[in-house]
Amino acid sequence: MTGRRHRDRGTLRDPPGPGCGLTLSRPAGYTMHMSVRHPGPWVHLSRRVRRAPFPRSAVAVLTTAAAATALACAGGDATAPPDAASPQYRFGVKFEPPAGRVVHGVGQWIEYNAKYVALLPASIQPASELSFIPIADTVRGWSSARIAGSLAAMDAAGRIPLVNLSLWARQPTAAELATMSDKLFGVDDDIANDTQWDARLRDFANVLQAYRKPVLLRIGGEFNGWWNGYHPYDFPKAYRKIVGMIRAAGADNVAFVWCYYPAGPDDFDAKNAVGEWKWYPGDDVVDWFSIDLFQVGDLTGATTARGSLTAYGRTLKFLDMAVARQRPVVIAESSPASFDLATSGAQAWSEWFVPYFGLIASRPEVVWFVYINYDWTKASRSASSGWKNNDLTASPSLAAQYAAELAKAKYLHSTDRALLKDFGKYK
Repeated sequence: MTGRRHRDRGTLRDPPGPGCGLTLSRPAGYTMHMSVRHPGPWVHLSRRVRRAPFPRSAVAVLTTAAAATALACAGGDATAPPDAASPQYRFGVKFEPPAGRVVHGVGQWIEYNAKYVALLPASIQPASELSFIPIADTVRGWSSARIAGSLAAMDAAGRIPLVNLSLWARQPTAAELATMSDKLFGVDDDIANDTQWDARLRDFANVLQAYRKPVLLRIGGEFNGWWNGYHPYDFPKAYRKIVGMIRAAGADNVAFVWCYYPAGPDDFDAKNAVGEWKWYPGDDVVDWFSIDLFQVGDLTGATTARGSLTAYGRTLKFLDMAVARQRPVVIAESSPASFDLATSGAQAWSEWFVPYFGLIASRPEVVWFVYINYDWTKASRSASSGWKNNDLTASPSLAAQYAAELAKAKYLHSTDRALLKDFGKYK
């Protein structure tokens, strides 16, 4: 939110529920006033600004007040869109949305993406799409034409590709992994220490360079989860090598993403005795932090149990690391995995969606999210883990609540992609 002159829009009042209220006024001139009320004391912020953004301390107060309302009132929207003529960016990172905005994305199955798109009006279509490319794919083989076609299709749909470059050939199930002598089955160690996959990586870099338009590239998402089989200390070397190859190809249209899932251990910030990172590739090659959120315990609850961090505690620790390293965060994968939306839509909304959107509201570093609209029972690996139907079309009432949330001014959709930092440089 900036303090530039606007025409007088009067006062907007949006009481989201009993005992809750929001007053945002922007009288003629340069003064902005914001008051947020929840079932507790009033918080009031007023500052006169002349053609300059609020200072960071004022933004922090405003954000905290807005988050309190969102959490207390289950979704009251206290975010006004920034001045589109001169957006302000908190981190200054490539493809970051303006301060106060949150990019809306979808993934990752084409047929279910189509169902998701059909649920939403044209004004709130997703601005991003998640896809996966296994570097060591031996089933379908490697095809640069197929990758280029996928990127072009996402662009034609009005979406920025959020591509996960998986550093393995195929993920085993938990039962299969139990029979494997080498639990670290990823090829990240080969990438880091050998040239076996260099030809594919160069080819991939050339595809990205030829595409020219914005791409978020998540290298080895969920890096320390047992289900990916990556190698401590080799993974960050592999990540750095891949970034170096893509930059050498001239693909400056790519922003690089480092992604954690709180089902994994909290060793993402660990170093060895000589100061080498166990998992973190380094500030010079990480543009964005990323986190995947599927369970209620990832979003809310106690932060410690029996002397260790819970999943929610690990979520907060990772987000704190992002803030400390001044990086924005994208939720690259998310859906209420434990809920069958066909039978438990209302419960899913109150127990998963409300804390999910509440977390986004309370953590201003989280500026991008991807919802995976999918029936997980159709995939054997996820079904064996007890994941359920998360296709929003299974619950029309929940889908309506979801669409109402996305209609709020803070969410950035396909039609607003040009507001992303540096978006116009890459065409």
